[in-house]
Amino acid sequence: MALKPWTLPSVAANTVTDLVVPTATLEVVIFGLIVCNTSTVDSADVTVTLTTSSGVVRATPFKASLGPGESVHMDTKICIAASTTPDKLRVLSTLVAVSFLASGDEG
Repeated sequence: MALKPWTLPSVAANTVTDLVVPTATLEVVIFGLIVCNTSTVDSADVTVTLTTSSGVVRATPFKASLGPGESVHMDTKICIAASTTPDKLRVLSTLVAVSFLASGDEG
């Protein structure tokens, strides 16, 4: 097993963005999640969801408001099964200056 990173250095504001989309024949386990508001001035409302391939929300592992310069580091146990239409880990932020890092394994 090798730790795999999935990164988004920034996102479009108020736009749902895929962070983790497994390869159809592989399952994914996400062990950790880091969310950072890199703005020095503005707060950001941030949501991380696990959805079906068509966008139906299955779970919301993280939802919070992050102040300027604030970050959150979480241990997670998010598992996504192998499928021709795999679930996705998706993110949403009210601010562009938010970065996301998920780490885990795909196999």
